Amino acid sequence: MKTENLSTPSISGMLNGDHLDAASGTPQLSSKAILKMQPFESEELIKAWKAFAETVDAAQLKSALSVREPILNENFVVTYSLDNEVQQQRITLDVKPKLLAHLHKVLHNDQVTVDFNVTENLEEIMNKPYTNQEKFNALAARYSILNTMKQRFGLDFD
Repeated sequence: MKTENLSTPSISGMLNGDHLDAASGTPQLSSKAILKMQPFESEELIKAWKAFAETVDAAQLKSALSVREPILNENFVVTYSLDNEVQQQRITLDVKPKLLAHLHKVLHNDQVTVDFNVTENLEEIMNKPYTNQEKFNALAARYSILNTMKQRFGLDFD
């Protein structure tokens, strides 16, 4: 007795446009499943990126996505530099899927991928003013009038 391997089409597959080939039983994709590969320029990418960044609710992530401009590489690979690994983890988990969906839709290209990398500038971090005195000294180095005003008016940090 010979048994045939019959598979039944799924409703969700039919709604998505996936159909089974009657002869081979393999799925055939309809025209809806064709990947879009429209080329685009860096300016279009930057515009779409900034538009997405404005929609991010978390202020820290919004700032992290707005500080720099994304770089378009070959094969529609976009690279973006972040300041630390915490930003990279949060953006990768919380924001990246939405960002990719937005870029695919706006740029009409489903081949776009985004790679986030961390570029910590240790010198910048070490020289960043932290205390009120350090912040004042950094500003006073730029604007000498601040020292004069501090002395003349007897100003302090409290």
